Amino acid sequence: MIKILVDGLMHVGDILISSSVFPVLKKAYPDAKITYLTYGNLCAAAQMIEGVDDVYAYDYKSGGGLLQGIQVARDLRKRHYDIGISLDPRERITLIKWGAGIPVRISLERALGWDLGWERHFYTEDLPLEGWDVTKHRMAESFQEILRRYFHESEKTFIPGRFKPSAAEDMEAIENMLSTAQANKSMKKRHIAFCFQTTMQYRDWPVEKFSELADRLVEAYDVNIVLTGITSHQDKGRKIIAGMKHREAALDLIGKTSFRQLIALFRKVDALVSLDTGSAHIAAAAGCPVVTIFTFNSPEVYQAAVEPSRAVSLHVPCSGKKICRRPGECTKYLCVDGITVENVLQEVAEIWGRN
Repeated sequence: MIKILVDGLMHVGDILISSSVFPVLKKAYPDAKITYLTYGNLCAAAQMIEGVDDVYAYDYKSGGGLLQGIQVARDLRKRHYDIGISLDPRERITLIKWGAGIPVRISLERALGWDLGWERHFYTEDLPLEGWDVTKHRMAESFQEILRRYFHESEKTFIPGRFKPSAAEDMEAIENMLSTAQANKSMKKRHIAFCFQTTMQYRDWPVEKFSELADRLVEAYDVNIVLTGITSHQDKGRKIIAGMKHREAALDLIGKTSFRQLIALFRKVDALVSLDTGSAHIAAAAGCPVVTIFTFNSPEVYQAAVEPSRAVSLHVPCSGKKICRRPGECTKYLCVDGITVENVLQEVAEIWGRN
């Protein structure tokens, strides 16, 4: 049995974007055992990806993790991996895989639009992606394309990465949460979830616009609005609900779901309106239609890998990962403030139709 180690020391959204490699790996090596090495706090997400058999927690220690790296390399050596694949090669993990004695070490760095430096000498394969413009394709498509070329696949239809089926208890828990939240409120058949806060000011959208959007969606589609997020998002969530005319349609699940239950929730709701953050990609991996509000990032690259998937972006001249000056320097926030409720409603209509 072939043993494959895939490493992705990234954010949760990036892990799910790059999960498009697993359909290709499983087709090439249907009986392989695939282990995903990532940060300890992301192992729950990695474990849920279809095609991942096991996870390996690596909590990177910056500035002085040499001994830790040696210990991890020794441990991985004992596991006798045949192939090591780096989704986002970092200096230390590159050396760890080399030190672990993995005979085939593959870098997918070019799917990210970068070229390796000195690290390329520690890979047996630094895969090319010639004739493919990564700025014109979703990153998930770039990851799949680069690996398909390596295996000489003729298949061209994009196959997104997906989560494994949710456990019955997680689906039941969400059904109970939704029914409890709807108690004493008007019952509606459909649900739209909101992911309304990020950790970055230049990815956020104002409270009053979310409140107006919620009301307009209720009036247009007779839906419940399900607010999602972590506990620290509760203050903004309360303000969104307080600003709504149709408060009876708001279901507050902020900070009330585990990661697995959040996946189950996205399998129950009819769509998600999300800021440019990990929740958009969690929903996509669960098969939920997504409308993502983009500010400085490129929707062509970071749009959620699900169909239907829509993006809202003004494409202002100063947007783009390598161009945006970020908070502290930018005082206008044109990419944030210029997006209107009508812009978002138009994209929801593209998913649901206008009736």
